[in-house]
Amino acid sequence: MIMSLLGLLALSAAGDGGPIHRTTIHHGAVPVNVDYRAAITLRVRQAGMTPPTRLGVVRCDWVARVAVHRSMERPGAASAPNRIVADDFELRGNRPGTCSAARKAIDAEVASRDADVRAHLLAVADRDRTQLLAELETTGTSPHSAH
Repeated sequence: MIMSLLGLLALSAAGDGGPIHRTTIHHGAVPVNVDYRAAITLRVRQAGMTPPTRLGVVRCDWVARVAVHRSMERPGAASAPNRIVADDFELRGNRPGTCSAARKAIDAEVASRDADVRAHLLAVADRDRTQLLAELETTGTSPHSAH
């Protein structure tokens, strides 16, 4: 019995091309431009048996983890560093066969769930508003400290 396990192969499925939500909030009289970007990391694990001289039973289990990165900038101020504000959303599935053979099908399945990723991105942006305003207050980025 041969057991095939591919270690966690982390590949960026979305990279810089992931869904983006842009919004502007007003902190005092100063507009703050905020971008929320979904970055999708795909992990695959191959499991199964391929006995000699017989057909094997191999499958590819996959998990696409969605991390939401926030960046913000204000006119006349340095940009704040990017920050991960959520990384708790996952898409899961499996495909028959090896992970390398199923790669295109997995990519297509993840892409077909774009509406779920976008809905999560909007929900995170909505949840993050209170935290973002609190961070602006505590970091001293009031309208009078912009210069």
